[in-house]
Amino acid sequence: MMISILATILSLVYHHANGFCFSSLPSYNLFQKWNARQNLHNVVSTLFLHPNNVIMESDEDLFRSIIQEASGVPRATLEPEDIPPLLMKALQNNDYPETDTGLKSAWEFSSDITKNIFQWNITEFIESAKETAEEFPTSFYGVAMTGRSWRVTTDINRVGGPDGWIATQIMETVSSDGRLRRWQWELRKNRRPPCLGCWKVESIGSSDRKGNFEAD
Repeated sequence: MMISILATILSLVYHHANGFCFSSLPSYNLFQKWNARQNLHNVVSTLFLHPNNVIMESDEDLFRSIIQEASGVPRATLEPEDIPPLLMKALQNNDYPETDTGLKSAWEFSSDITKNIFQWNITEFIESAKETAEEFPTSFYGVAMTGRSWRVTTDINRVGGPDGWIATQIMETVSSDGRLRRWQWELRKNRRPPCLGCWKVESIGSSDRKGNFEAD
């Protein structure tokens, strides 16, 4: 009975998610699922409160796992074009379902280059990202966490063809104070364990204030 009710709610929420205008973006289905699952959490939390209006721990674990599936940690099932939208969505909702969930996902998807900079200390990384976002609205974490808007503007470019292990993609953002920036994401596929076959973020390069990138 419960499964049937949840299935009905999930169907309604997915239809509601169809109202979002993501059809022009890559990974539309992933966006749709993320919003649908977030709405599902809210709906089920409202309808299935236990006697003292408290969600049971097992329910909260279920909801947390549903939401975290949207970004979470690197996994071989994700294509490179999935990752920039997923991380932007996670960073926009940094404290959902728990404090700094978005930044923790950004850390997990970062390559060893970023982790070496912070000496593999995730706490320092999170503190630095927050400070940068607050002080510099046009920084990457500034636009990702507090910006007005963002959009992917190019298809994924796999260097060396479909089997290439390096990929790039361009994103455009508008900061909280209305300034335009473009970003070039570089992603690389792990060619050895751990997480063999997973794509990670190697770098995110910023344009100048006019949206241009420096020539190599």
